[in-house]
Amino acid sequence: MIKKTLIFLVILLMGTMTVSAQDGYVLKAGISKINAVPKQFFGTWTVESHQISTDSPKTFSTGSVDIWNLRRSGNVIELRNPVTSAVAEIYLDEVNENEIVFTHYEKEGNTVLKDTVKLKLDGEVFTGSNELILTKTTYDEYHMKKVKEFKSAIYEIIGKKISGTGIGGSYE
Repeated sequence: MIKKTLIFLVILLMGTMTVSAQDGYVLKAGISKINAVPKQFFGTWTVESHQISTDSPKTFSTGSVDIWNLRRSGNVIELRNPVTSAVAEIYLDEVNENEIVFTHYEKEGNTVLKDTVKLKLDGEVFTGSNELILTKTTYDEYHMKKVKEFKSAIYEIIGKKISGTGIGGSYE
């Protein structure tokens, strides 16, 4: 009886391991996407943004100049901005040769900021857009329901390489 129970447990564990292996396959798909990012993407960039449109001029700035330090740490891309002290993990949505789309979500209380960046690399310059969608959820006590308020802005962005791959060395 004990032998049959042990055999059953071994078979059960092997089934669980198979599921883990399938999960690993999904992870490999993510790894292949990050491996498709051109090495020239990583490094330090000066990034200018100019607002193209917004539905809330009081919420969003008209533009900015920042520093982006993009680096790969294992299977994660990290964006650091020494100007604002911001650090964010970014998630690749698309990689198509020198075109990259990534998203970052920031949540604070009942507010979520979705930041979607589309870039096209051309040597030591990238151009693209940055779409910000700010969602604030409140509770309307009179109507007894949640209310979501959306605000958005779209920016044109231009980045110029300061250091990293392609400027006298490797950065990864």
